[in-house]
Amino acid sequence: MNDAEERVREIANQVPAGEVISYGQIGRIAGLNPRMVGRIVARISESIPWWRVVRADGTPPACHGGTAGALLEQEHIPFRNGKIDWARLEGRETGRPEAALPPGNKEAAQ
Repeated sequence: MNDAEERVREIANQVPAGEVISYGQIGRIAGLNPRMVGRIVARISESIPWWRVVRADGTPPACHGGTAGALLEQEHIPFRNGKIDWARLEGRETGRPEAALPPGNKEAAQ
């Protein structure tokens, strides 16, 4: 695993059940383009909770047979019209996507 893959893996593995993070947020923290983050997530998906990494508009990933939405619903992630309902997610106590990030990285996610 190269350095970029390791950074993405480390960040994605810190997102707990019931939380999500966008490709762009990971990119800002890791210093990578969101598209590169997407390619890396696709490559290392067996070692991370890939379904918790979503597009900025709330669209869950389409890989793995489109199972991400069902996995997120099992973790009580709110949806509206097939996308994550960011407003309802952010209204929860720990619902901000960057809530799962380690201290010191939260400002990078904004």
